[in-house]
Amino acid sequence: MTKTEQLNQLFEKWENETPDYQGKFIKDGINNENLYLNAKTKILFLTKEPNNPKQEAGDFREWWKEGLKYTFSHRLAEWSYGILNNFPEFESMWYDKEGYKNAIFHVAFMNVKKIGGVGQSNYSEMEKHLIRNKEWLLKQIEIIEPQVIITGLTWGRLRNILFDTVEWKSSGYNITIGRYNESKIIDFYHPSARNAAAASYSLLGNVISSKRFQEL
Repeated sequence: MTKTEQLNQLFEKWENETPDYQGKFIKDGINNENLYLNAKTKILFLTKEPNNPKQEAGDFREWWKEGLKYTFSHRLAEWSYGILNNFPEFESMWYDKEGYKNAIFHVAFMNVKKIGGVGQSNYSEMEKHLIRNKEWLLKQIEIIEPQVIITGLTWGRLRNILFDTVEWKSSGYNITIGRYNESKIIDFYHPSARNAAAASYSLLGNVISSKRFQEL
């Protein structure tokens, strides 16, 4: 059974056992299994919730095929491109438009909350969904088997609830890092954070290449 098939089975059980998710569940996971499994580093981006106030069902794995939209998807594409290509100069990706556009298909992506929210997340709502979904989320991560997890959860407490066994350390760049089983974790910015694109790209590259991260 492929990882994608395992994820789809997990999502079916998850939705069936969560009444207020039924008919509204938004799937995510490995965007292209063949490309992900052959990537030089298996990366998982973990964020909070879909911006989908209508709470319609959907699948990010299909939505990415429609092209990059909004700041959120462009930041993920930039960070993915950097990781996959050893962080060349930020502007170099504009000369490799196909590589930039397709970088998102070499990584995995998932949200903590599997139904839509609004543009501004509510902490107590996110905490409720995280606690409820914790075991499901850890199973999803287990199936994906990432080597590196990059979180954009905004609130440190959410990170600590999900990864409650992780010993967090400083990367030396004011970004916290840790290890969860076989995965290295970077507690990073949310992709929609109002940071200069080139600055967050450079920062992520510095963290990944840092001695402290390499020695995790």
